[in-house]
Formats: sequence, structure tokens, C-alpha cells
Amino acid sequence: MRWSNSVRQWSLAALLFSFLLGPARQKNVSALAQVRPQTTTSPQAADDQADERKKTPEMVIMIDPSHGGDDQGAVFNSRVAEKDITLALARELKKELLERGIVARMLRDSDSSIPLEYRAEIANQLHTALYIALHAGRPGQGVRVYSSLTSVHPARGVFLPWDAAQSGSITRSRNIAQLVARELNKRNMHASVLAATLRPLNNIVPPAIAIELAPNTADPFSLQNQKLQNSVSSAIASALAQSRNEWMGEHP
Repeated sequence: MRWSNSVRQWSLAALLFSFLLGPARQKNVSALAQVRPQTTTSPQAADDQADERKKTPEMVIMIDPSHGGDDQGAVFNSRVAEKDITLALARELKKELLERGIVARMLRDSDSSIPLEYRAEIANQLHTALYIALHAGRPGQGVRVYSSLTSVHPARGVFLPWDAAQSGSITRSRNIAQLVARELNKRNMHASVLAATLRPLNNIVPPAIAIELAPNTADPFSLQNQKLQNSVSSAIASALAQSRNEWMGEHP
């Protein structure tokens, strides 16, 4: 895993605008987004549905496939780069979350480069319930689940230091990291929980974790295995579904 600190000239407003609208043409369409027959809804029924949506808070999870564009991340061989592994895993995780009724957004859904500062700003501006950064790298095997090493800082005035943005959510972040690791271990995927000073986790206001897959030592192509990606994504999604009740209790 290589935590890049490269900064490019970006317009955050334009980046947020394009992220919210999404690309005009999506090459990868989830089965959940297939066109369904249109049905006629009465005005009263439409009002009732709108009221119900207002009553039910929406748990939105931001999935961040690390690296992208010129930043390849870890390179396992000439055909396997971290940026491609994380993007494929992010798409699978989004599908698993949607199947469980959890709204998920991908910070990037193409081979694009986004500076770390803007990844944090997008997650913060969209008020997500949880931010998940996906990584792949050596050494070791299995799955590593990270939370920030940021200490809890008492609020002073209106502003919170950029590097301490995670301090208000650190307990929840660590609880979610433990929950994800337990679910992975239940499915015979060795997972360890670690705390580290990582960017952009330190700069994220809502709960935030990072998940890193390590390849099989003897097989650098193992991270491209669809079965492995399905298993990891399913375990993560199941853990987050379990945490939903706690989140709903905090957001009535």
C-alpha cells in the first residue's frame, strides 16, 4: 500500500458537481439498476411515500477505491496494479450494500486521479454515515482493517484542526473496524485490526475505516480472484448491515 501525497490542480466545486451527477454514460450497470416497468402512483400514495422517506434516515456509505489515474499504488506485476484491484472491489462492495438496502456511493468509478485532500472534502461535504477506503498491498496475507490513530480532541471554538477531524468519530470508527474484522474471520479470512496515522482517514469527519487486502505470497494474481472479492465484499457489507441499527438509533 502506498499512501500518495501528490496534489493536482482541481476545482472542488466542479469535482463535487460531476460526482453527484455521475458520468453521462455508465459502462458498468448494476443488475439492481435494470429498467423496471413503470407503474402509476396516485398523488396521495406519492405523498405518503415522500413522508415515509422523510421519516426514515438514509445511511449513505462512501466507498473510496484508493489511487487511480497516474497513481497506480502498489504494483504486483506488469498486469496487476492496486488501483485496478480497489476499483473492482469497490464495485462489488457497492453491489453487496445495495442488496442489503444500504445506499452506497463510489468516490471514483473510473481510472481517475483524485488528491487525498479532495477525497476527504467530498466525504465531509456529502455528510456520509461512513467512509471506507479500499487498498491492496504487501507484506503479509489476509485482510487488514485500519482506523485512525487520531486522539480525541475536545472541541475548541467553531473549527477543528484538519488533522484532528476524525477525533469526534474515532470510537465509532474503531467499533466498526472490529465488527468488519470479526465478520471476515467468521468466513475464514484472516483479518487483523490496526490503528495508524493514515491519510485521508485523519481528515474525515464521519466514521472512517480503511481495508487493505494482501495477496497470496505465491500468487500475485490472487487479488483478482472474483471469488475472493465476492467473499470480502459480502463480509464487509454484512458487518455494515449489522451496524445500521446503531446508526439509526443515533439518527432518529
